[in-house]
Amino acid sequence: MKSTNISELYFLFLPKIYNMILVNNTAQDSAGFSEKILETGLSIYEVIRIFNKKPIFLQDNLLRLDNSLKKSNIHLDPSTFHLPDKLEHLIRLEHIEEGNVKYVLHFTNGQMTEYLYTIPHSYPSAEAYRKGIDTMTCQAVRQNPEVKYLNPALRNLTNRLIRDNHVYEVILVDNEGYVTEGSRSNVFFIQEETLYTTPAAYVLPGTSRKRVFDICKTEKISLEEKRIGLNTLSRYEAAFITGTSPLILPIRRINSVLFHPDHPLLRRLMRSYFSLLEKTD
Repeated sequence: MKSTNISELYFLFLPKIYNMILVNNTAQDSAGFSEKILETGLSIYEVIRIFNKKPIFLQDNLLRLDNSLKKSNIHLDPSTFHLPDKLEHLIRLEHIEEGNVKYVLHFTNGQMTEYLYTIPHSYPSAEAYRKGIDTMTCQAVRQNPEVKYLNPALRNLTNRLIRDNHVYEVILVDNEGYVTEGSRSNVFFIQEETLYTTPAAYVLPGTSRKRVFDICKTEKISLEEKRIGLNTLSRYEAAFITGTSPLILPIRRINSVLFHPDHPLLRRLMRSYFSLLEKTD
């Protein structure tokens, strides 16, 4: 892949309509499919980013899937699902160049069904990467946060808040007043050249979150896991979210608290993170 700068790579991407869904690796017409059928029983899932016709950082998704299964007391080995082959099947079938794909293991009535399908996605604009995004908080607790499972009630609530308040993301705050994570992202803060983020026991261990940890280890950047009180946010100089679609994205505002989206350490992290995409070929 040729070298590309951030403003060229990351832009608002309008969803493309796809026609097929894989159910137990069998192609079916997606017209009759609704995610509502996944709201019964237990649905463990991963969202996988497709870039340049290939899944990126797939091993991280597989590791988290394994963790979700173990935390749910489900004794299955993700390697037996042959997910890379199924992704290649869907990518070829739908001619996917870029986008997000959802992989769901649906457990109900003593049976497991696999679903693999594309989902609508909206990647941040170049302006959002430059100027940062607006966010707001919501008091809500994700039960069993270390497991990535479908939670329609929480998703519907945060989607409504995002729409009605014209923000990019909703930051969750627990019953003790501590910031935990975004509705579909992890959150980091910067103070005096040190990164801070909520301990893993309180959040979904995002694959992009893990990548930031790896960068900090490689580049010897100070990082501390600690619980962050909502009433302490003004102490931090900068903040950002990580996730499958945004990757690493500066925060301009949480409620009325303003941050510096051009903080030097944040920009250094962004350069390091985005450079990893050039190594996926």
